[in-house]
Amino acid sequence: MTRDRRHRMRYVLIAVPLLLFSVERAASQLPPLPACPATTQVENTAVARAWHEDVINRRNPAILQQILAPEVVLHAAGGYPKILNAAGITAMMGDFLSAFPDLVYTFDQFIAKDDFVVERYTAIGTQRGQLGDIPPSGLVATWTGINIFRIECGRIVEVWAQVDAVARTQQLSPAPSQAR
Repeated sequence: MTRDRRHRMRYVLIAVPLLLFSVERAASQLPPLPACPATTQVENTAVARAWHEDVINRRNPAILQQILAPEVVLHAAGGYPKILNAAGITAMMGDFLSAFPDLVYTFDQFIAKDDFVVERYTAIGTQRGQLGDIPPSGLVATWTGINIFRIECGRIVEVWAQVDAVARTQQLSPAPSQAR
């Protein structure tokens, strides 16, 4: 190694740590980034409740912009987990309102613990539109489900959804005597 090259190497070995120290010191003098607002279990429950109460029962899908994180992880049967944004969730909820224009959710129970809210519900509606592979039947269906919401910074970031789709499908399928 030439003398000039050794000199440059020493310079690098001295300059890089000094530069890193200077950057670290400057960063430590910056004001801290604002933390997520602390939310209570009551506030988290209100956010979770809006998922069905405002979007379905009040027919207000715009509320999703306020209660959802930019990307939401949805865990449900049929190819999930899936990362969705508010538009994807709005489309999913819109499909249910198209299939069941009179759809209403009632809340059987809410349980809140830390950042999690569990919602147990009963839904009832008359199928007037297509629901997946099921053509409009004109029949009333009642089903139950459980959602578990994880709330972060006052917004839903993750949802686990379990729905009694079997009972719903059975109610929407004509009885063998009606199928003829």
